[in-house]
Amino acid sequence: MKVGVIGAGHVGLVTCGTMAKLGHDVIGNDLDEEKIAMLRRGVPWFYEPGLQELLDETMESGKLSFTTDSAAAISGADVVFICVGTPPRASGEANLIAVEQVARDVARHGRPDVVVVEKSTVPAGTAQRVKRTLARERADFAGSAEVVSNPEFLKEGTAVEDSLHPDRILVGAETSKAYARMRELYGPLLEGGTKIIETDIATAELAKHACNAFLALKISYANALSRLCERSGADVVAVAEVMGADERIGRAFLNAGLGYGGYCFPKDIQAFERLAARVGAEFPLLREVARINDQAVESAANKVLEALWNVEGKKIALLGLAFKPGTDDVRSAPALALARLLLREGAHVVGYDPQGGSNAKAELPELEVCHDMYDALNDAHCMVLCTEWDEFKTLDLEKLHSLMAYPVVVDGRNLFDPQEMKNAGFSYYPTGRPHVV
Repeated sequence: MKVGVIGAGHVGLVTCGTMAKLGHDVIGNDLDEEKIAMLRRGVPWFYEPGLQELLDETMESGKLSFTTDSAAAISGADVVFICVGTPPRASGEANLIAVEQVARDVARHGRPDVVVVEKSTVPAGTAQRVKRTLARERADFAGSAEVVSNPEFLKEGTAVEDSLHPDRILVGAETSKAYARMRELYGPLLEGGTKIIETDIATAELAKHACNAFLALKISYANALSRLCERSGADVVAVAEVMGADERIGRAFLNAGLGYGGYCFPKDIQAFERLAARVGAEFPLLREVARINDQAVESAANKVLEALWNVEGKKIALLGLAFKPGTDDVRSAPALALARLLLREGAHVVGYDPQGGSNAKAELPELEVCHDMYDALNDAHCMVLCTEWDEFKTLDLEKLHSLMAYPVVVDGRNLFDPQEMKNAGFSYYPTGRPHVV
């Protein structure tokens, strides 16, 4: 099949590679000329494990190419994926201007029988607006073009693996023709045993927001629980293990820490809450999820203040700047939120991240970014573990103790063993566990 992908961001680029890997002829499109120039050279513009190899394979096979001309990606395509950004407006609602523009471009350049696929996360009801736009822009689309909701369920850091080996494929459509086109598109995955869930469009659209909101809810629950554990002498890690042993609850997403970040969860929680308010089904729990998430960073900052008394002029080293390991994405990263709080208090804040350092510096110029982990830690009065990269698990504690001005560690991800930190002579402040001082 011929596939056009509009938007070459974190979702769109992985979609391009996946569709080409499945054997389709794919043209990826983006308005950003610099981004497309990099992709034409076979260079991904962001870090994602396995993405470089996927691009190498699919571009060398001739199955994948890139263009800044949306007409080239749309004309002749059997399927057009909408993978553009849906950033929040000031009100918290999703900004769907880019989605509408893609619909207008499809109407101008697409085949009458094209299937337009929402891959971007959008509020329920968006597909109907896309259909209306297609019909208004081009009358012959009214009864021929199809609009489908096919949300992505990718996790940054494992997005390529998630896309090539998904645990389910969700398709919301209105006609047998649309379902058939999507089954053909994903044929190799379905033949390999991947589960496909077919629903109406509104259900598929809402289900994506519901999934992200529930995962964020689990994270905020664990973080609220961690503060209760700290005040009652309990261990949140052990409590989470007990909870996770119950198959009705599950252990995933119950790790207490600095909270969720990234592009998706914060904006999707806002957009879902605003959708609920707009249709008259208030959902105040979602506002509380976001509030508790903000408190997680404040709690870490308070631990630093407790440990150091005054932070003015003191060096605080943040290990990990990306919002999670396996990515260079620092959008809404808890580490940067913490850095801002500490900078406002007058601290000298330095950071290190295996992949996200450059992006962090661009996002927060006041932050000093080191290219070597131990340079960041040298003469630091406090180290805060913000992102649980694997390389941090093997820190040389003896070397760390000798380098730091004060042997103080705030563990925002419970990466270290409290007894080992005690034996190494550190004042250790984990999350939701008894402090070692």
